[in-house]
Amino acid sequence: MVAPILEFRSATLPAPNTRLQGLTEVELRLAPGALALVRVELGRELLPLASAAQGLVAPLEGSVRFQGHVWTELDANQLSRCRGQIGRVFGEWGWVSNLNVLENVRLREEHHTRRSTPEIESEADALARSFGLPRVPRGRPELVPRSELRRAEWVRAFLGRPRLVLLETPLRDAPPESLAPLIAAVESARRGDAAVVWLTAEDRVWNAEFNTRELKRYQVHGSRMELVEAEAA
Repeated sequence: MVAPILEFRSATLPAPNTRLQGLTEVELRLAPGALALVRVELGRELLPLASAAQGLVAPLEGSVRFQGHVWTELDANQLSRCRGQIGRVFGEWGWVSNLNVLENVRLREEHHTRRSTPEIESEADALARSFGLPRVPRGRPELVPRSELRRAEWVRAFLGRPRLVLLETPLRDAPPESLAPLIAAVESARRGDAAVVWLTAEDRVWNAEFNTRELKRYQVHGSRMELVEAEAA
């Protein structure tokens, strides 16, 4: 059996604040190349799932593992190395305000790899063009139009070779025609053996065509997240 990239074992996740819905006894196991589509309830899109997958929220019960490591058992250096392999599109504001957008996008690769800045920027601008932007915006996040900022967040999530990509309602504020290039980026990451978690309340995502290899569909009702469909390799 292939070792999973991400695994939740009977994980009960607290709601870190009143805007989030906690989850009870989450079971999830994603192999390399897997995609988990998680259908969330409209108006209750914010969940602690992605933060727990990134080791930022500790479960009250059960465990969350990334590449076999239990997040709560790692020291500071191990936490940093593991989080450096994860790309994320945040459900809420996810930008460092005193950096411009390009500096934000470069941050993970500059901190966790030995790639040169021109090499990182070249890949980032190429990804931006694939999402319909001329390049990654150079302005401060609060001054960049929301539609551009959202797609720049996609660039940051897929830049480099992340082992895990977390997408929290990533189409919010994005142009309607952006769905196809985002799905293309997801499938490219999966072909590179990354695992992807995509939270959505939208029918157009839920009903979209994805590679069925290791495709799993979950639905969230209240505090429960249930597996409703799974395709094997």
